[in-house]
Amino acid sequence: MATSIYAETLSLPASRLGQPSNLPRFRWQQPIPDTETPPNFGLSEEESSHGFSWGKDSILPYQVSDDYDRDLKPGTLEVLVIENGRLRAVVAPSLGGRLLELKDLSTGRDLVFRNPVFQPANLAALNAWFSGGIEWNGLIPGHTPFTCAPVFAGVRETSRGPILRIYEFDRIVEATWQIDLFLPADSAVLFAHGRIVNPTDTERLAYWWTNVAVPMTPGTRVLSPADYSIEHIWPGNNLGRCDFPRSDWDASYPENWENATSVFFRAPSAPRLFIASLDRHGYGLAQCSTAEMPGRKFFYFGSGAGGQNWMDYLSRPGEGDYLEIQSGMTPTQNQRFALAAHEEREWTEAFMPLQLDARAHDPTYGTATDHAADAIAAIISVDDLAEMDAFLRGQARLELDVRYSNGDRWGARQERLTGKPLAAGLDFSVAAAGDYWDDLAQGRAVAPSNLTDMPVGVAVSRLWIERIREGDPTWVGELMLATAALDRGERHVAAQHVAQSLALKPNWAAYRLEALLADDRDTKVNSYLRAWNGGDAPPALAVEIAQYFGAASLSAELKAFVEALPAPIRSNERIVLARAVVAANEGDLDELERLLFDRPFATIREGETLLSDLWARLRRGRLEAQLKRAASAEELKADLKTHPVPRALNLRMHEIET
Repeated sequence: MATSIYAETLSLPASRLGQPSNLPRFRWQQPIPDTETPPNFGLSEEESSHGFSWGKDSILPYQVSDDYDRDLKPGTLEVLVIENGRLRAVVAPSLGGRLLELKDLSTGRDLVFRNPVFQPANLAALNAWFSGGIEWNGLIPGHTPFTCAPVFAGVRETSRGPILRIYEFDRIVEATWQIDLFLPADSAVLFAHGRIVNPTDTERLAYWWTNVAVPMTPGTRVLSPADYSIEHIWPGNNLGRCDFPRSDWDASYPENWENATSVFFRAPSAPRLFIASLDRHGYGLAQCSTAEMPGRKFFYFGSGAGGQNWMDYLSRPGEGDYLEIQSGMTPTQNQRFALAAHEEREWTEAFMPLQLDARAHDPTYGTATDHAADAIAAIISVDDLAEMDAFLRGQARLELDVRYSNGDRWGARQERLTGKPLAAGLDFSVAAAGDYWDDLAQGRAVAPSNLTDMPVGVAVSRLWIERIREGDPTWVGELMLATAALDRGERHVAAQHVAQSLALKPNWAAYRLEALLADDRDTKVNSYLRAWNGGDAPPALAVEIAQYFGAASLSAELKAFVEALPAPIRSNERIVLARAVVAANEGDLDELERLLFDRPFATIREGETLLSDLWARLRRGRLEAQLKRAASAEELKADLKTHPVPRALNLRMHEIET
């Protein structure tokens, strides 16, 4: 059958997703601690090159998406469907181009995990993230900054059938990315051709991993060529070389892992790399690619209570079980890759249903992977994939015939700022808002009407900072220069620009920066309160202030501040949790318990243990009140065994320790 691409409205229960926050978040405010790069054990130069440490990189100029809840209601989602009678793929341009569904029409089975709901949670670089489908992760480490944001999408017609293209401009790397999805007529193989373009005159470090969520059922096995593996080694979360397969237990079955785990398969000499997730009957999804992708990995939340809760938390109880099989441009996810000036990096991936016989679960891992390799080669040979890659490379720079959705305006602004197109074939034109940033991009004087309020978003790159400096000083310009300087760690320079911004016009954002820059507590408190009491600050600032008061054990200040807040802001879960920390510090166990069960918490970070830690503190307090003395470690351990972390509070990635 011929392939068709068409728009469709998808109905599904969905939680509310608000607008991105207009409160810039600096590197030290990110949920992943900024720590020294841990040592790697036994890794090669290729496996260590361009390594980085999570938490050290700024996410500016991106805006955090932290305004969501856990109140599922009937909702709709505009999607694009690719179908040819053998496969059906559903893509959501408003959610980063996520491929939500890939169905094998011959069996009626889902090849990827199709989440029955839209439920954001705090797992991405910019907070909000949701599970399921195929996610295109670039160009900065972590889940893509576009995971809950719209991207450009459209269709190009070719003599071999239509291509669905999704693309965007990354503001940190200042490069473009695109994925061209192609499903040939009467084919059970979906091709994804990736292209990254560095339009600048300097080398850039970039990142890319394709994350595929697949159904997780008892007996599921992951197969990928492996001479050995690279895994996270605890304690310390170091990456190290490990034996794979193993003689003592079979690590290719994700359910054998109690804690959340990542396994990077390494087979440098393998003639072809692939990865497949197969159920107990040998059926599932396989992926292979051209040689530009040397990385293969599986991730699983683990069979422990915390990991199982996470999967339900991201979906509905009993319906969220999945694992991820991934492919990347580097051997591990602790690495970036270099893009030379004006370099274009391209690759092609192929996704297909795979049915193996009993050898899929052969105790000898090599026998199983050899069987999978033969079956994949029978579906698409290396030569077939190379021919498809050549065809898609020829289409990648050609313009779309129709565009279905728009991304953000920053790509168009960048083109105006530089006077050059970002990438051949990619149209970033959108209707200009005529705001502060559009004025700057056009090189014209900022209109007075664009200086009345804080503009949406910030800019911290060299080109934008130079453009701001070229114009007349304004309170907004000085504020942006202060934000960029603080992001670079130049505190003295930032303080100067803060003072100049406030001299031109008192504004909440500059007072907030003044608080962040303050060395003494009184100045910090006073500046924070000035920022909030101006009346036009976003609710996220109230959360930041409450968290500061809680962390500084300023209980009286926290109580007074919270009680004066409007009810909707006072009920924000992060303010509730700041109050819970104070209650724990002060030994107010009844208040602590009330706050812990005040509501379902929506924004707990992946790996964050605050809820279970507060439960442990609550149980310690209850136990010691009963004993009328300090409890021993053994007594605490026994009490937690009797009173385990309630399911609603247990979102740990590793099992609780006492």
